[in-house]
Amino acid sequence: ADAAEVEIPSSFNPVGSGARALGFGGAFIAVADDATAASWNPGGLTQLRKPECSIVGSFFHRGEDLTFGTNPEADGSHSVSDQNINYLSVTYPFELSEYNMVFSLSYQHLYDFHREWEWNSNQKGAGIEAYDNWSYQQTGSLTAVGISYCIRIIPQVSAGFTLNFWDDGLTSNNWEEKYQSITSGTIDGETLDTEFDEIEEYSLKGFNYNLGILWNINSQWKLGAVFKSPFKADVEHKSKQHVLRLSPVYKTDYRDY
Repeated sequence: ADAAEVEIPSSFNPVGSGARALGFGGAFIAVADDATAASWNPGGLTQLRKPECSIVGSFFHRGEDLTFGTNPEADGSHSVSDQNINYLSVTYPFELSEYNMVFSLSYQHLYDFHREWEWNSNQKGAGIEAYDNWSYQQTGSLTAVGISYCIRIIPQVSAGFTLNFWDDGLTSNNWEEKYQSITSGTIDGETLDTEFDEIEEYSLKGFNYNLGILWNINSQWKLGAVFKSPFKADVEHKSKQHVLRLSPVYKTDYRDY
């Protein structure tokens, strides 16, 4: 726990929203013909002819196998399940000066940090023989509110952009880690009972943008391209620790940062 860092349970790389789009894989960048285009290729939004609302739900079950090199007794499998609103949008197409244009407002659930571990380990040597029961929980997510605009430049080519706001005051952009350890055993012949709790809280605020273009080459071929900008984020970190020693001497320590 003293060496705890930010935990990421899976690849830090979002793939977009929508079951249909995911079925196409990366090829949907060149299709982008529904409201989820704002998360794939905003250059495709002009293909929408009527106002459209879109909502996408998601469910996941994540399994992990842990292996401890120094404490093989702690090896084991762990899993966690969760569901959420993956994508929500309102899209409005219109025409101005004979140009087709589209505005879209969207919400995206991009990263999920849920995970749960529980394991037991033993300490032996140097006058100590103890049994540790550890539990670890991580909850939270990163989400973005996007404002998109797309214009059909010529009949065959459309271009658009999405501005993504990652702000914990706007939508959920935070995660929390909880560690707990209960130790029982002996140290130098005396009974040892200790409880340790630690909570790490993180909050994020940032901004980035996506640029997209869609070229309808002919009735059979389309070409799409997207650039997603990197960004720097401000992260607020709070840490709380609580140690309760029941024996041999009763003592309680608190540390907040």
